[in-house]
Amino acid sequence: MKTAMLSFDVEPDLHTLEYHGVVKGMAEILKILNKQKVKATFFTTCDCIEKFPFIFRNLIKQGHEVAWHGYRHERFDDLSFEEKEESIKKSALCFKRYLNVAPRGFRAVQHSSDSYTFSLLEKYGFSYDSSKTPLNLLQFLFFPKRIKKNFSDFFSNPFPHKINGILEIPTSSFFIPFVSFIPRILPRALQRVYLSVISMLSRNLVFYAHSWDFIKLEGSNIDKKFPHTRVIQNMEFIISNLKSNGYKFIRMRDFKQK
Repeated sequence: MKTAMLSFDVEPDLHTLEYHGVVKGMAEILKILNKQKVKATFFTTCDCIEKFPFIFRNLIKQGHEVAWHGYRHERFDDLSFEEKEESIKKSALCFKRYLNVAPRGFRAVQHSSDSYTFSLLEKYGFSYDSSKTPLNLLQFLFFPKRIKKNFSDFFSNPFPHKINGILEIPTSSFFIPFVSFIPRILPRALQRVYLSVISMLSRNLVFYAHSWDFIKLEGSNIDKKFPHTRVIQNMEFIISNLKSNGYKFIRMRDFKQK
């Protein structure tokens, strides 16, 4: 069976650090998912849950998955081991208090998982991680000072695999990752080509975007040239394309490694 997993990183807005994406952006995402009748996974920071718990309770009620994106929006590899563990403990309390669930999945901010991450995730009962994006040239552009980690991640295993007992489910990529860059920037003809290529490379596809990808970003040059409306319009096109090619959409927690 061919599976596609849609995921969304829910966090403060790019540049402004406000929360318009959590409210307005999430509303746009849900319109698309409801229309297409697919479920998704939302990786969220705990400040978003604390400010808007009703949004995330509603996601769970509708059958979507809420997973963890950090206690706050900070790189996980910049934290000490003790700070990582404290972040997990505080986040577990946050999920329990506001949502009455325990997160099973984790995605580190800016792909920033490290060797300590997986041992801690296993210790605290997580099932999977989705922080790595192999074959991703864009991270060299956006994070030029992280050369060593960029190279390590670029050549990491592109298929789901176990690390210290944790299932790693990487974001799909073929030099350009399967993220919001695709619906925002590529014309539909090139989107078709891209989807054909990554479909040939893997039967298990992972896509992600940010909550702020679905709102107008003040002060963003990219949003001025390639507005968020393109992301909204092309997301339906991408989902329909994958459906027509036999992909079944699942939450990330439901993925089973064979």
